[in-house]
Amino acid sequence: MIKAKQAHQAKVALTRAIESRVERMDMAGLIELAATLKVPVPATAKAPRRREQKPLTRSSGREETVLQGSGIGPVVSASEGSRLLDAITVDDESTDWAESDLVGAGELVQRLQISRGTLDNWRKANKIIALRKGLRNFLYPLRQFERRRPVEGLDLVAPFFASPEEAWEWLVAPNRMTDGKPPIEKLRDGDVPVVTSAAEGAFDYA
Repeated sequence: MIKAKQAHQAKVALTRAIESRVERMDMAGLIELAATLKVPVPATAKAPRRREQKPLTRSSGREETVLQGSGIGPVVSASEGSRLLDAITVDDESTDWAESDLVGAGELVQRLQISRGTLDNWRKANKIIALRKGLRNFLYPLRQFERRRPVEGLDLVAPFFASPEEAWEWLVAPNRMTDGKPPIEKLRDGDVPVVTSAAEGAFDYA
């Protein structure tokens, strides 16, 4: 008696599970299931017509032409590859957005005859523009120095920009707010308030 009751409960549960699954099937799926179970399908039940898949390629009516290359060519060493690349590389100075010689810290302290500590203090105080190279190294545009010191006002301009690279790009581009001159030249002329005001409104019309 107990086994018969358990079998009945299992049958009911299985029937409900199948009914739930069948209710979510579309007409095409139901007709396919009916055919598998050999269940008569009402005449009014019609499966939606399936769109015929067209071939991905179409015949052009003419023989296809296959192009063949000459292969990857001979394998060369890394040094020889670098030499070959240098031979076909053309420097385009028109795309040099920095418009200034860039030097590393070692060369800069020698040129300015200052200590490395002085240079680091200028960088940390935003008194100079330091363009990051790698994780710990920096490049310094020479154009921002005059008489062995950074031009005045760089520390007032830099905070208006998201990065030193963005600040320097703005400083070397001609600007109508600085009489058509690059702002860095106005700083070199001592017009710090004019450049600071221009930097403050640099994105007003962006």
